[in-house]
Amino acid sequence: MLLAHASDTHVSTRPDGGDAIQRCFEAVARLEALSPPPDAVVVTGDLTDNGTTEEYRIVGELLSRLPMPVHVVPGNHDDTTRLTRSLGRLGLVGAETSAEGDCCYRIDGADLVLLCLDSSVANEAYGFVGPRQLAWLDAELGRDDGRCTFVALHHPPIRTGIAVMDAIMLRDAEALAEVLNAHRPVQRVLAGHVHRAITGTLAGCTVTIAPSTYRQVQLDLDSDVSTGAFVAEPPGVLLHQISGSDVVSHVLPIRHTSAPLGSI
Repeated sequence: MLLAHASDTHVSTRPDGGDAIQRCFEAVARLEALSPPPDAVVVTGDLTDNGTTEEYRIVGELLSRLPMPVHVVPGNHDDTTRLTRSLGRLGLVGAETSAEGDCCYRIDGADLVLLCLDSSVANEAYGFVGPRQLAWLDAELGRDDGRCTFVALHHPPIRTGIAVMDAIMLRDAEALAEVLNAHRPVQRVLAGHVHRAITGTLAGCTVTIAPSTYRQVQLDLDSDVSTGAFVAEPPGVLLHQISGSDVVSHVLPIRHTSAPLGSI
């Protein structure tokens, strides 16, 4: 199985939002052209920049071009209610979404169980899952039947060394780790938010953070002076190749690519 992992499309209707829309279109086109094609796509938050109904209409039209199932979770730039209502109609949000307002749900595939969490907090940049979703996650992990399991959310539960982003990471990462530690290790925790491709570990699980399809955050590991900036590095997505319990993750650039040249 091949799962594409995109993040932080930041589709915007502001006057300067055309580049984000264009790059989201390019990411969709890149995934459409892949051979073999992904079996499914997950987008880990910040689908829009302002959480407006019109922005969700645009991103919904773009993602609906893809012929495979697409699953989304909210980020801090999203509006969970509008996201669930607008994208849920298009089948981009799981049917088991929590009635309490959290956009958390389970997707069952032949080879993969995908557990999606809502780490967004209204009017805040940091993330928080909360006891209700953690209890739900604990129960879902308790249904383990041996299939590969991924957990997807927007805010990374690990420190990346980029101080300005670590200040707005998942606030209850330790509580999430406790839940994960109580079960067979999941194969991947998928996240976004940092606008860089980053790999780490939490509770014995591999955490993979996807780059943005829009623009990347500067790799600034000087914690004393880090202020945060965007850099013109190529956008991209991740591809997770799943074979039983084995997972290999690849970084797929969206721009600066060409046809294969020569042979190895």
